[in-house]
Amino acid sequence: MSSSPSPSPFSSLGPRGPRPPAVPPPMQELPDLSHLTEEERNIIMAVMDRQKEEEEKEEAMLKRLHQQFESYKEQVRKIGEESRRHQGEHKDDAPTCGICHKTKFADGCGHLCSYCRTKFCARCGGRVSLRSNNV
Repeated sequence: MSSSPSPSPFSSLGPRGPRPPAVPPPMQELPDLSHLTEEERNIIMAVMDRQKEEEEKEEAMLKRLHQQFESYKEQVRKIGEESRRHQGEHKDDAPTCGICHKTKFADGCGHLCSYCRTKFCARCGGRVSLRSNNV
C-alpha cells in the first residue's frame, strides 16, 4: 500500500518552482568554454553574438515604439486643448438639439439662442424661459 506524499508548502509554486522573471537578466560574463573544441567555441560565440544583436534590435524597436506613443499622446492632448478652447465658438454647428440632444438637424435648420448661441429644436424652444428686455 503506497501512501501519497503530503502537500508541501511550496506546492503552489508548481512542479518546477517559481516562474522565471519575464525579462531575462542581462548577459553576464562569458561561461568557461575551455573544455570545448575551437569549432564548438566559435559556434557558441556566434550564437551569443546573434543573441546580443537581437536584444539590441528589440531595445531599439521598443524605444521607437515608446517615442511614437509619446508623440501620439501629445497630439491627443493638443487636440483636446484645442477642442475645449473652441467649444463655445461652435455651439451653433451642433447636429443635434443642445437641450434635448435627441432632435437631429439638417443643414440650416434649428433655432439659435441669442444668449448662449446653442442650437435648439422647435419642441425645446417653447420651454426655454427668456429674460425680458424690460429688466
